[in-house]
Amino acid sequence: MRDLRRRIGSAPVRALFDALAGLRVQPTTPRVRFGPTAGGETSYAGRLLHLLRPDMLVLWDKGFDSNAFLSVVTDAQVLGRLRSNRRTPVLARLADDSYLSVIGTVKVRVIDAQIAVTCANGTSFTGSYRLVTTLTDARRHPATALVGLYHQRWEHELAYYALRHTITNGRNLRSGDPAGIEQEM
Repeated sequence: MRDLRRRIGSAPVRALFDALAGLRVQPTTPRVRFGPTAGGETSYAGRLLHLLRPDMLVLWDKGFDSNAFLSVVTDAQVLGRLRSNRRTPVLARLADDSYLSVIGTVKVRVIDAQIAVTCANGTSFTGSYRLVTTLTDARRHPATALVGLYHQRWEHELAYYALRHTITNGRNLRSGDPAGIEQEM
């Protein structure tokens, strides 16, 4: 199997990805290659910022909670999770119990939420979360809708986590050579 994967290379898998990616990938979209782990997700995300448009919503987890990162995501809206120890000033309470605040120089809205996920096997994950968004109009963007959207993001993350740990048995990637790794990615 390994020899067959080496012979076909990554081109067919890349073509399959491009065909199935739908509207997320266009022929003119530059491909971003994975690299060293130094810097982690936030350094990779920084390389994608030039692709953002005003009609996009960036969803992030608490690892992206920083004044610096929020200040550079200027071409899109944001919905993300704040770290539990992050305190933001309450500038005005809104009717849906969210509040307006500021992080660095960016005007934001903060939503305190309870999010619960129940897996097919009955396992449940529940927690209190503080979400932040640049969608400050509570009438146009109700807190319940934003919490639901973040909940969906969380379900996707759990699905990727489960795939990574069930398909690869805890190993990061099966391939031990650059060509195979590129194909798996």
